[in-house]
Amino acid sequence: MARKPIPMMALAALALTTTLAIAPAADAQGRTRQATVTGANGRTAASQRTVAHQDGVKTRTGSVQTGNGYGATRSSQNGYDETTGQRYRTGSTTTNSGQTVSHDTAASCANGTCNRSQTVTGPNGETASHDASRTIDENGNYVKSGTTTAANGDTYGRDVTRDGQGTKTTTTTDANGETNSRTRWVSVEPN
Repeated sequence: MARKPIPMMALAALALTTTLAIAPAADAQGRTRQATVTGANGRTAASQRTVAHQDGVKTRTGSVQTGNGYGATRSSQNGYDETTGQRYRTGSTTTNSGQTVSHDTAASCANGTCNRSQTVTGPNGETASHDASRTIDENGNYVKSGTTTAANGDTYGRDVTRDGQGTKTTTTTDANGETNSRTRWVSVEPN
């Protein structure tokens, strides 16, 4: 059986990841890494990534470009907002054809509950979001609740409760409001 060739974008991403994984994180202000990959067929792909730190905010920019004109650029920022008490991350990816997808994430913990909100906006302005919370309830159960809103406005829910004794209950809610619940028990028998 003949092996399939590895796509150039995958090779470029692999090279970028490999280069970044072995690069020392000595410079606290910023660093840039570049990589170029040439396949057996002579095609090339080049990647560049810059990471900078300033006033507690980490900014990442990067791009992957092929010799055929395909590619994308990406940028993101993450940090901590002392005013709201939230960790945040924002960013966007733009292809060479001009299509942009952006994302925003915010997370915080207060009074025993941690919340996280994520929003993704597509190239035509369509938006999808996910909101999740984690807490310990009054009975000592770990509770994780999540709601996802699709670009068409449909909303889906998923709640997970664990009692710490091996019982896990998952309840899902579909776009029509119908729920489905499943409980699993895990027990460990001593030898």
